[in-house]
Amino acid sequence: MEKFTGIIQRVTYHNQENGWTVLKVSPMDRPHELKTVTVHQANVFAGATMEFEGEWTHHAKYGEQFKSHKTFEVKPASASALEKYIGSGLIYGVGPKIAKRIVKHFGKETLEVFEADIERLKEVTGIAQAKLDQIKSSWTEHREIRNVMLFLQEYGVSTLFAVKIFKTYGNEAIKIVQDNPYQLSKDIYGIGFFSADKIALSMGLEKDSPKRLRAAISHVLAASREQGHCYLELEQILTDVKTLLDADYADLVVTNIHLMEAENDLKVRLKTDKKPDIKCYYSKSLYYDELHTAEMVQSFLEKTVHVDALRVKKWLNLYNQQQEFPLSEEQFDAVLGACQQSFSILTGGPGCGKTTTTKALVKLLLAMNKRITLAAPTGRAAQRMSEVIGRDAQTIHRLLVWQPHTGQFKKNQEDPLDTDFVIIDECSMLDISISASLLKAIPKTAQVLFIGDPNQLPSVGAGNVLKDLIESTRVPCIHLRKVFRQAQESDIIKFAHQIIQRQIPKIESPVNTPGIWEEKTDCLFIDSEEATKEQMLFIKKITESMRYVIQNTGVAYVREKAPDGATDSYKTVTQKEDIFIENTTESEIEEIRKTGVRSYVFNVPNDYLHADIQTLLKSENHATALKNIIQGIHPWSSLNYGFVASEMVVRLYSKTIKERLGPQMEVQILSPMTVGSMGTRNLNLLVQNTFNPQDTNKAQMQFGERIFRLGDRVIQRRNNYDLEVFNGDIGRLSAIDNQTMTLEVTYQSGPLTRQVHYEKQDIIDLDLAYAITIHKSQGSEFDVVIIPVVLQHFNMLYQNLIYTALTRAKKMAIFVGTRKALGIAVRNIDNRSRKTMLKTLIQE
Repeated sequence: MEKFTGIIQRVTYHNQENGWTVLKVSPMDRPHELKTVTVHQANVFAGATMEFEGEWTHHAKYGEQFKSHKTFEVKPASASALEKYIGSGLIYGVGPKIAKRIVKHFGKETLEVFEADIERLKEVTGIAQAKLDQIKSSWTEHREIRNVMLFLQEYGVSTLFAVKIFKTYGNEAIKIVQDNPYQLSKDIYGIGFFSADKIALSMGLEKDSPKRLRAAISHVLAASREQGHCYLELEQILTDVKTLLDADYADLVVTNIHLMEAENDLKVRLKTDKKPDIKCYYSKSLYYDELHTAEMVQSFLEKTVHVDALRVKKWLNLYNQQQEFPLSEEQFDAVLGACQQSFSILTGGPGCGKTTTTKALVKLLLAMNKRITLAAPTGRAAQRMSEVIGRDAQTIHRLLVWQPHTGQFKKNQEDPLDTDFVIIDECSMLDISISASLLKAIPKTAQVLFIGDPNQLPSVGAGNVLKDLIESTRVPCIHLRKVFRQAQESDIIKFAHQIIQRQIPKIESPVNTPGIWEEKTDCLFIDSEEATKEQMLFIKKITESMRYVIQNTGVAYVREKAPDGATDSYKTVTQKEDIFIENTTESEIEEIRKTGVRSYVFNVPNDYLHADIQTLLKSENHATALKNIIQGIHPWSSLNYGFVASEMVVRLYSKTIKERLGPQMEVQILSPMTVGSMGTRNLNLLVQNTFNPQDTNKAQMQFGERIFRLGDRVIQRRNNYDLEVFNGDIGRLSAIDNQTMTLEVTYQSGPLTRQVHYEKQDIIDLDLAYAITIHKSQGSEFDVVIIPVVLQHFNMLYQNLIYTALTRAKKMAIFVGTRKALGIAVRNIDNRSRKTMLKTLIQE
C-alpha cells in the first residue's frame, strides 16, 4: 500500500447510492500536478485535504489512477484550500463569497470556530441567526458522517462497506455497531458472519460471549438454507457452530439455544415419528413459511369445486375432434380431473404431454369464462410457458409485485390476485419461502394447479415443496406416464427416461460415426478424458520440474517403487543429444552427488509406473501427456486427436456446433460443479479467451478476479428487485464504462429486449455465463447443451443432476467426458434428504 496526501480540486463523479467517487487531486508535494483518485466516500468536497492509502494503477483509457482503499480527512493545508473547502457545497448556505469572508475574518482559526464556537460566525457580515442555524445543522451532519467513517475504518471496515453502513444506519451507525457488530451481517448485503465477527473481536468482544454464540447459531440456521434444509437438529447445530468458530463451546451453545427459544429468537417444532420426540430448530422466517404453506394447502383441499363433469367431457370430445394430435385417454382424464380440484399437481417426465394437457386445460377454462393466471419461477421458464401455451405468463416475482422499499410482495392475503385459476409451471424449483408468498396471494375462491417433474433437481433454496406435496398423498396428483410416439423419436427424451429407470443410455459418438451430425439424432457423446488433480500434479512434476532440471545440466533420478520386499529401482534422466534412460543404483547416485553435480529424485506413484517418462518429457500438450499416463483409453477418445475434455468443450462451443448446426444456435455449457478444470469457473475463462478474446479495440472491465468484455454472455446470480433482474437471468454485455464503473446488459425475453444499467455495487452479482451450473439452468431451455461428465465431479455425479441437464436441451445435447462417469451418475441416487416438515404438517 502507498500513501499520499493532497487537496481535492474537483469532484469529477460521485454516486450518491454507493459513494463511488472520481476525484482530481493535487498532491501536497507537487501542487501544480493533478492526479486522478478513485475512492468510496459518503461525502467529499473540493478543497478538502485528504490522506489516501491504496495503490497506483493504469487504466487503458484514462491513464494513471490512484485506487484508494482507505481515506482520511485532515485539516485543510492552506487558506485557499480552507476557503475552497468551506464554500464547495459542504455546508448548506455557505457559497464561495461567504466562505471567503469567513476565512478572511478568522484566518487559521476558522476550523476551530466551526468545531468549538460556531456562534461566532455571526461576527461575519451576511450571517444572521437564520443563516447560522442552517450552517450549524449542515456542519453537524458532515461531522457525523466523518466520525462514522473514521470509526468504521478503525476496525478494518473498507470505505465501500463504511458507506453502505452509513447509508443504512445514518448517525446511529456507531451506536449500532458498538452495541452488536453482528447486526451488520443481517442488514448489510456483502457483510457475512466472518466479516462481522472480525469487527466484533477487534472491538474486544470475548470469543465465548453470548452475542457471538447467538450470532453463530443464527448464521448456522440461515446457512442451512443453502443445503435445502428448513431446520436443523441440535447435534447438527453443535457440529456446525464448532466448525464455524473453530472451537468447542457445546455447553454454552446449548444454553444459548434454550435462551433464544425462550426469547422467541428461533422457533422449535417437534418431530414425533420417533421416540423420544426430536426438537427441530428453525429460523423464524422458515418456520412460518412452512407453517403457512401447509395451512393454505389444507384450506384449498377443504374446498369443494362444483363442475358439470358431463358437460366438460362433451367439450373435451369436441376439442379432440379438432386436433391433429388429440388428447390421449390419460391426458383427457388429467384435464377433467384438474378442472374439478381446488388444488392439484400435474406431473410426468419429458415427452409425456404435460404441455399439451395444459394447453387443453387453459382452453377449457377460457370456455368456462375463468380468469387464468400463468406463472413460473424464472424468466426463461415463464417465457417458454408463454410460447407453448399461447398466453402471457409471468415470473412469480412479477406476478406478486415485489416492493424493494418494504422488502415484501404487494400481493398477499389483504391484496390477493384477481383470478379464478392459477397454473404454476416448473414447480420442482419452488422453495418454501416463495411457495408461502405465492399461496398467500391466491384468493381462497381460486383453483391451483402445480406442474412439475419431481425427478429434476429440487429448489436451490430451502424446502422440497413439490416432492413433499406429492408424498403427503393428500394433494390430488395427476401423473402422466405414456411417452408419445413423436417424443419417442427424440434420443434426449428416450435417454432421459432410461436415466430415471437407472439404465445407462448407449449414446453414439461422432468420432466413431462422423456422419451422425447429419442424421436424426439429438444426443451425442464425445469420449474424452480430463486429468484429475493427482494426474495434473504428476504431469507438471515431469514436464516442468524435471524438464527444467535436465535443461540446466542437472541430473534427474526417477525412483520407481518396487513390489513389497524388493528394492526400489532408479532411472537416470539427463540431457545430451537426446534424453536417455538407464538403470541406476542408489550407491551410484551417491557417488555422482559427491562430484558436485546437482541431482534431484522424482518419485513415480504406483498408478503411473507404466508411464514412459521419455515420452512424457517430450509431450507438447496436456492431451499427449495425459494419454501417456492413463490406461485403457477409449478408442474414440479425443485424446487420440490431441484434445483433453476441457479443450473439447471449448472447441465445441466456439467452432464445431456453429459449423455443424448453424451460427444462430444458443449454446450453453452445463457443468455439475464450479471448481476444477471442468467446472464453470475454468470453462468460462477458457471459452471467453477463445470465443471473445482480449482486443485493444474492445472495452473490458476487471472486477475482483473476474474480467468482463463487451459481448460476453453473463448471468445474474442473485435477485435484484430494484433492477428487476433475477437469479439465473442470462444476457449479453452491451456497454462498459470504466470511468464510472458501470455496465449495460441486454436481456432477451422472446422478441422483447431490455437494457439494464448496472452500478458498481450491482456488478458483484454478475458472472460469466458461457458455462453455468446445472442448478442454475433449472427452468430454462437452450438450443444446444454441452454437459461435461468426468470423474473429477465425482461428489456431484447424481441421477437427478444428469437428468436435469439433459432435459434442458431443445435441439441437441452433447456429453463430453467418460462413460464410466456417466454410469456412476445414472446409478447414483441422491439420498441426501432435506430437513423439511411440510409433508408431515399437511398429513397432520
